[in-house]
Amino acid sequence: MLGFVAAALVVLPDVVRLDHWTPFAQLVAFRPVLVAALAIAGAGLLFVRRPAVRWAACAGLLACLVAAVSIAHRAIADPTMKGGSTGSLIVATINVKGGNASVDQVAALIEQSGADLVALPEAGEEYRAALEAALGDEYAGSSLQVADSPVSAVSVLYRTDLGAVAVEPSISGSFPTMEVTGGELGSLRFVAFHAYPPLPFSTGRWRGDLEGLQRFCAASDGAVIAGDFNATLDHSALRAAVDGCADAAATSGEGLHGTWPASAPAPLRAQIDHVFTTDGLQADSVSFTGIDGTDHLAVVADLALK
Repeated sequence: MLGFVAAALVVLPDVVRLDHWTPFAQLVAFRPVLVAALAIAGAGLLFVRRPAVRWAACAGLLACLVAAVSIAHRAIADPTMKGGSTGSLIVATINVKGGNASVDQVAALIEQSGADLVALPEAGEEYRAALEAALGDEYAGSSLQVADSPVSAVSVLYRTDLGAVAVEPSISGSFPTMEVTGGELGSLRFVAFHAYPPLPFSTGRWRGDLEGLQRFCAASDGAVIAGDFNATLDHSALRAAVDGCADAAATSGEGLHGTWPASAPAPLRAQIDHVFTTDGLQADSVSFTGIDGTDHLAVVADLALK
């Protein structure tokens, strides 16, 4: 029994909301690889002759099975999300790591993907201006920075053919939030978002930032929220905050594709960069791209309007 409890605390801390605090807030972000590692260790311990060790191994494997079931569906595209499309909207989120990401590569990705809207966490005015210059007249945007460091900035880009859109910057959390409305978006709202990371002594600040998402996912108007959430769907705080929204990667079968740190092997990355949508949109596809100068993969989602 003690073996099961110990294993469950490692791979299932969100069941009792232990993932709100250190060290579980950090560990659960890497649940897929933790489940795999614990399963391999548990399988090996089954060959130990001591009964107590075998019972502990069985308990650990049971915890792994429960955890694996809880995440497996994210690797399978949701068949109910296909069909009935009346239009398309392509959105991207690229954390540019304080303006260090290659402007040329980011511009090339935006052009090649045909993104209509782009969230740029950690991009200040200077970086956004350089990106606009590289893209030409097809894109315009806005930025807001809350401190001297560009890490505290968030920018947004939008295609100029979306018409007379309005950008409303606000500071409701640790970092700015940029909301794009109007023009060809109609009643749809695009939100560029960045949450504070779950550092060991700042998990309360991190949870507070995530709670600010509730007003978008619970709103009657449609919304697309893109950015660096510093949380995965294995975090109960994020799941509660986006109740009413769907994760584009998870519904398209890419929900286990990690985005940070980009330099790590794929199994050791956590999916903390997301595109969330309310009812009325569905993810036809989601792709991930590495960019020089940033430790985040860029995420591009092709959304179909129902």
